[in-house]
Amino acid sequence: MTGSHSRPETDRRQFLKLATSLALVSILDVASPKRAAAQAQTVDPKDPLAVSLNYACDGATAPGHVQGQFCTGCQLYSGTGDAKSGPCALFQGKLVCAGGWCKSWVKRAT
Repeated sequence: MTGSHSRPETDRRQFLKLATSLALVSILDVASPKRAAAQAQTVDPKDPLAVSLNYACDGATAPGHVQGQFCTGCQLYSGTGDAKSGPCALFQGKLVCAGGWCKSWVKRAT
């Protein structure tokens, strides 16, 4: 009879290990900014917010674009290094093109 009691205990331990592992993976996945950025979508220029801000991925073609102003030089852009896109405070959860522009452009503090 002792053999029949050890099996449910083993199953319970395996279940708890699996549940703990899955929970840990979920927490790490959410906490990983690189992973979140990799999963983020690029802003669609036809998105209503993008249209209202005259956003264009190619900033030079954006209506009202001022020469020399691109997302990389904007205070609202938080992309890094030479990345082709990055997060913008205006487009939560989405990426904008580094060479993009919109009429909310604000010079990055130096």
